[in-house]
Amino acid sequence: MVTMTYSVQELAQLAGVSSRTLRYYDQIGLLPAERGHNGYREYSPAAVDRLQLIRYFQEFDFSLTQIQDLLTQSSTAQTAALAQQRAHLQERRDHLTALLNTLDRTLAARNGGPHMTDTEKFAAFKQQQLTDNDRQFGTEARHRYGQETVDASQQQFANLSAADYQAMQATEQDLFTQLKTVATTQDLTSKAAQAVYALHRQWLCFTWNNYSTEAHRGLAQLYRDDARFANYYNDRVGVANAATTLAAVIQHYAH
Repeated sequence: MVTMTYSVQELAQLAGVSSRTLRYYDQIGLLPAERGHNGYREYSPAAVDRLQLIRYFQEFDFSLTQIQDLLTQSSTAQTAALAQQRAHLQERRDHLTALLNTLDRTLAARNGGPHMTDTEKFAAFKQQQLTDNDRQFGTEARHRYGQETVDASQQQFANLSAADYQAMQATEQDLFTQLKTVATTQDLTSKAAQAVYALHRQWLCFTWNNYSTEAHRGLAQLYRDDARFANYYNDRVGVANAATTLAAVIQHYAH
């Protein structure tokens, strides 16, 4: 049985990359080439499969360094990474489908068709927010509060009216503004700190069926201990100590 091999030019054309790219991949060890009898680079079926993986991970915005690391891992680990990216793509596809449907209905209404309810106008945006939050924080939230509590919170968020949804977003923006002030002054007794606590509690109550100070303090601990939760506030407020400041405010006022 003759094994199919490709030259640099043949594989470049097949994969939609430049010959220069393949030579570079060979130089850095990302896609090593074999040498034929004539001394030219040749690529085996295994190299073709490896290049397909490289192309996939590039589409998923992995760096070449990250791709090199993945390609040293087991086939099981590589398959798991691909499966995870597939799940993300499916989430994105579902969001785009919902967004497209909402946009079509919006355009139809603007052209004299049936009007949308206020809840329908924001459904796609809320669903994407639910998906993003669950991917980032869902596992830890279920571990700490239980499946039933998380499901109830998600359902309450999904059922928010247009007015409540907008109010929730506005409350969070006010929270970020006040939190930036407190993160700078570190004055936990200030009016800004009192506002931070009140706004954070108000924001939680949009989706919490039963607020408790104990659960609120539990969140404060997450803001200190879990980088995912900390980064959410640090990134949005724009200061590195936003999450730890928020945790300190909650511990100070949640009794």
